[in-house]
Amino acid sequence: MPQTDLPEPQQGAEAGALIARRHDTLATLEPVWRHLETAGTATAFQRFDWIGSIESHLARPNGIKAFVVEVSDATSGETLMLLPFVLKTKATHSVIEFMGLNVCDISAPLLAPGYDFPERSGEALWRAIGAVLPKADLVHIDLIDARIGGRVNPLATLPGVARIPLQSFDVAIDGDPDTIVNRLVSGRMHRTLKKSTRRMEERGEVGFLVARTMEHLDTLLPVMIAQRLERFRALDRFDLMADPHVQAFYREAAAASLDGRGPVRVFGLSVDGEWIATAYGLVHAGTFHLTIITMAGGSWEACSPGMATIARFIRWARQEGLTTMDFSVGEMDYKTGFGGQARDLYALSRPLTARGHIAAATQAGAVRLKERVKAHPRLFSRLRAAVRLFRRRNPSDG
Repeated sequence: MPQTDLPEPQQGAEAGALIARRHDTLATLEPVWRHLETAGTATAFQRFDWIGSIESHLARPNGIKAFVVEVSDATSGETLMLLPFVLKTKATHSVIEFMGLNVCDISAPLLAPGYDFPERSGEALWRAIGAVLPKADLVHIDLIDARIGGRVNPLATLPGVARIPLQSFDVAIDGDPDTIVNRLVSGRMHRTLKKSTRRMEERGEVGFLVARTMEHLDTLLPVMIAQRLERFRALDRFDLMADPHVQAFYREAAAASLDGRGPVRVFGLSVDGEWIATAYGLVHAGTFHLTIITMAGGSWEACSPGMATIARFIRWARQEGLTTMDFSVGEMDYKTGFGGQARDLYALSRPLTARGHIAAATQAGAVRLKERVKAHPRLFSRLRAAVRLFRRRNPSDG
């Protein structure tokens, strides 16, 4: 197994017109980081506060080492981009991943103001980054969007990047907030929302809350966690939300955003004081990124509380002047029902050692097998039933 302890930060390694430097402490970059996230091009998932919460709640407690690669112009020394990574040591190999740890839906660097990365410079960028990476068996970066903020995502230009069988969905929103939902939906979704409104109003007074205080968060976050865990239990699926560290991460990130300067927004939908749905998302650069939506089951399912919540926070987003709704990764009917358009996603898997080659091949094989199984619905259903039976009989294997 290669050495995985992070050595002292590198002074820099030049590659063509680019030079890279590794920082093993996020705090050393805070001033330039906050400048890039406000004046440059970035997504909500790479904002300093969000990444800092990932490092403190999800990386450090699990022995995962975070670091940042700063890429600069080799001549002027101007910072061009920041790329946050993590180094994970697994049973069979070590892997460098883009810092996401299952709570980020987009992998992208923060770019300097006005900077457009040359599409043909991917090889030079990889050489610069690779020269300062800590030792590892594999580099794996997934959920790469081709563009960020209308600019080329430099990660999408790296040699070896390939499209993956996942898509993300978003839709542009504009015009009058009061009519935005009716303009986005049609047919079945329109009928679902009308029926939802009627059934909820038959059961009591409908309320929609945008969390603005700790009291609001103390009310909504436990509901969100309980509804999410119950949903995954019903599906016989493991959910990361069961981890107290993950719960603490979402709570801290939301609490740090209550003054409106942080990216997180939390919503709740109630009927006669009973919370029947919640939503958790991030706001940045005119975009609302939906990350979590939960809803009550049982008799409330007939009210389509999830759809009703989405309709309400779309109106809220338009009232706030936002121009894009990002419904995140994965194909689900409600995303296209609200007008979502699919975007392809990409990944890079770059082995650095023999163990890395084995790990990459195993991972690629698992993806191909999953796609083959999903292409045969009857086989997929049988295997899923077998997995559920195994989990019921072996709950400790989760």
